[in-house]
Amino acid sequence: MADRDTTGGLRWHLRAFWLRQRWRPTTELIADWLDSVQPAYRELLLIGGSAGWMMSSRWLQRFNRIVLIDIDPYAPALFRWNHGRALKQSSTRLDFMQCDALRDLEDILTAHPHATIFFDNVLGQHVYRVREFERAERDLNRIAQRLAGRDWGSVHDLYSGPVSSKLLPAAPVMSFSSIQQPKGPSVDGVAGTPLHRRLLTQVGGCDEWMDHVTAGVFPLGAETRLIAWPFMPKYAHWLQAGWISAGSLTN
Repeated sequence: MADRDTTGGLRWHLRAFWLRQRWRPTTELIADWLDSVQPAYRELLLIGGSAGWMMSSRWLQRFNRIVLIDIDPYAPALFRWNHGRALKQSSTRLDFMQCDALRDLEDILTAHPHATIFFDNVLGQHVYRVREFERAERDLNRIAQRLAGRDWGSVHDLYSGPVSSKLLPAAPVMSFSSIQQPKGPSVDGVAGTPLHRRLLTQVGGCDEWMDHVTAGVFPLGAETRLIAWPFMPKYAHWLQAGWISAGSLTN
């Protein structure tokens, strides 16, 4: 399995700083999606938020308190650099907790019984951290069960891989609505062409792509959004974003 510096660290932050303009269309699609969700609480547990390079400041301003939970020691200072002014305007309190949130999830949830939970582009990196596909998929498929009855959402990698500008369609589609099915998200109810092939075609995908084993994160029937992320000129991701209101769906 290839190493990917996508879970934090100085190299990741430098890359994100230089590429943030390239990522702007994806950032705006995520922000538009976040505007459509209605968190149940005014306290947010932001898991894996890192520096918030692709996070919406206006969405964060909805909350009275944000607890940024990340293993990255650079996260709190850089998050404040990106969002501190907006949070000051909304009088939003920002705290930082450095820990492995997936490992300590039950303890975190118990300590914050009246908080909304959001996994910010972190679940798709779990396979790189544990370096075992079966274990990663098993862990991720239990997320909805571990969060049963809670108000939560996630945006995470679904697929990623190499792209070629020569293969880009004339009018690529950057976002799809989807419904969670037993084998993962389904777009428009169309049978035939596998979903990953339809998605790769829209970004000029070529060669072998990575499955981040996140297809089972959301419970069955959940409405989700698939969003293209042109990560670098020759590499792209497809993200899945979804929101589960407290008590609305269970696997």
